[in-house]
Amino acid sequence: MNIRPLLTVFLIISAGSVASVFLFPTLSHLSDPPDVTISDTPTIDPSVPAPYQGTKAEPTTVIQVDGAGDRFPIQIWNDSPTNRTVAVELIHNQSHSSLVTQTETLPPNGTVRLEIRSPGYLLKVTDEATQTTGTYPVTTAHFDCNSRFAEVRIDGNGNIDSQTVSTSMGC
Repeated sequence: MNIRPLLTVFLIISAGSVASVFLFPTLSHLSDPPDVTISDTPTIDPSVPAPYQGTKAEPTTVIQVDGAGDRFPIQIWNDSPTNRTVAVELIHNQSHSSLVTQTETLPPNGTVRLEIRSPGYLLKVTDEATQTTGTYPVTTAHFDCNSRFAEVRIDGNGNIDSQTVSTSMGC
């Protein structure tokens, strides 16, 4: 009986097992959700104008999501003459976990800002009074050499829509 082929197979399986023990923990951070910080001051001033015209207050809450790359600002704006309570949820696509689940009462023209540093998220904004939900995906298209500013608007009827403005430099 020739034991050499069996020994070779055993060594290959052993080497693969040892490599996976060291490699998988090293790569696991790639799918983990990043850290989130809540602040009351934006760290960036958008270099492009807001997509919607109108009076807007400075953000009362700034949600900052860690990651590599430039920050992409998304502003949630109450374009209504009355207070609006909105639920904000930011979902990390890879881990399917909610990084942010927060309820904010926005005064007329009140804003909340998110500063996101990498793609792979879904922002859900729900007007509590009407239960209307709007979604805004944060994709790789938002992270190139162009500057961007996105705005999610809640109008007086509780309708939610969004727009993004960007520079148009040739990347």
